[in-house]
Order: sequence, then C-alpha cells, then structure tokens
Amino acid sequence: MRARWVLAAAQAALLGAAAAPGFVPSPEYQAKVVLLEKLTLFVDWPQARTPDQPFVLAVLGRSPFGDELDAFFAAHPVKGRPVTVRYLARIADLGDCDLLFVCASEAPRLPGILERVKGRPILTVADTEGFAQAGVMVAMVRIGGKIAFEVNLPSVRDAGFRMVPGFLQLVKLFN
Repeated sequence: MRARWVLAAAQAALLGAAAAPGFVPSPEYQAKVVLLEKLTLFVDWPQARTPDQPFVLAVLGRSPFGDELDAFFAAHPVKGRPVTVRYLARIADLGDCDLLFVCASEAPRLPGILERVKGRPILTVADTEGFAQAGVMVAMVRIGGKIAFEVNLPSVRDAGFRMVPGFLQLVKLFN
C-alpha cells in the first residue's frame, strides 16, 4: 500500500499545445498537465456540480505551465464539464474552485493557504517535495525520470473527498 504510482513523464508529455511566447514549459510540466487531468479520474468530489457548471482549476503563484493548461483543458473536459483555468497571485483571490494547484513559489505561505481552503471541497495539488507532508492533498513528485503521486490521506478525508481504492494502493500515503 506504500508503493508509488509512477508514470513515465515522456509518454504523457506528447502534447500538441502551444507555449507562451518566450516561455516553453519543460517536458516534465507538459506531462504534469496530463497527469492533472488523469488525477481527476480517481477522485470523487464531495459536492456534485451540474454539467453546465465549469470545472474551475486555479493556479496559485508563479505558474510553471506556460499556456499548456489553457490549451490542454480547452480540449479536455473534466467530469463531463468544461474547464476554466484561473491564475491567482494571492490566496485572497481564490473564490470558488474545484482544484487548486499550489506552485512552489507559495512555499512560505503554504500554512495560510491550507488554512484558507480547509473544509472546502477544493482538491489541493502541488508538485513540490514536502508539500504532501505539510497538508496538500496530492503532490506530483519527480523520481528520476518519472513522476509519482504522494497523497495526504487525512487531508483528503477531512475535506470529504473520496479516492478510488485502487489508486490509493498505488501511491505513497501520508497518514
């Protein structure tokens, strides 16, 4: 049960999305865009929304994704819903969202961010080592040339999320 769910980043990085002028995300971040979408397949949100409401993915901090998120999710609905991507400079601008990606730039503010979303049906995701241990629900961490998921199960359960049991058998859990 403590094994890591590992996916080859090179396989998932085969995206045709355009990057912002002057900024091309690394193949690792192109892969993480795909993994964000795949992650949603293994998660049930505590509050069901209707298909006409967009799935809101918020990115807090300095985004490493370039235009990859916008381009990818324009063509890939989540849970049968169109996706709206919002970029935030501060947690006070959060509002309602379904998934919050916390960028590495927010490490000094992480405790306050987690306090702000506590008890809300917002799946918190990051890709910074140590963020899952600190309370972020899911972290995508690099192990060699691969990306693995780490899950903070108490944070997931406290917010009312349910993860597919088979998925939980393949990730590193923090209890």
